[in-house]
Amino acid sequence: MKRPLTMIACIAALAGSAYAADFKLDQVSCYSGPAHLIQHADGMIAGSYEGTGMARGTEGTPMYMMSGRCVGAFTLINGDYNENGSCEFWNATGDKVFGVYARKGDPAKAEGTWHVVDGTGKFAGIAEDGKWMPVTNFPPVPNVISTCNHEWGTYSLK
Repeated sequence: MKRPLTMIACIAALAGSAYAADFKLDQVSCYSGPAHLIQHADGMIAGSYEGTGMARGTEGTPMYMMSGRCVGAFTLINGDYNENGSCEFWNATGDKVFGVYARKGDPAKAEGTWHVVDGTGKFAGIAEDGKWMPVTNFPPVPNVISTCNHEWGTYSLK
């Protein structure tokens, strides 16, 4: 009796893998846009921002050459950093992904997490999770964010 159940599970696993493609994501994306800041006191700052982003991705994968827009907010209170937001990215044909991200802890060391929650067009049914961390900050421009992030993780398309 166990053999038919095992065979059904194997067939289901093989059939599922035929319809889904798994990819690794390891890229740098860059963002720039307006920031709104509150400098309450020494060691206490909060802000929100909107950034236009570009992610080159890996040639030959679905996430190659994406443009995007992110909105987020952060606080830095006595060295404790908290940030969260959301992004929408799209490709040249208009297929989109929408995701959320967060990061907390030491601003120089803390890795953030991100999760894609929806996709349209060829990204419908996407599952994507990973981590991110700022890798550079450009010379400051008053009230503007200008940064690049290293992002890594996995995604699958159905």
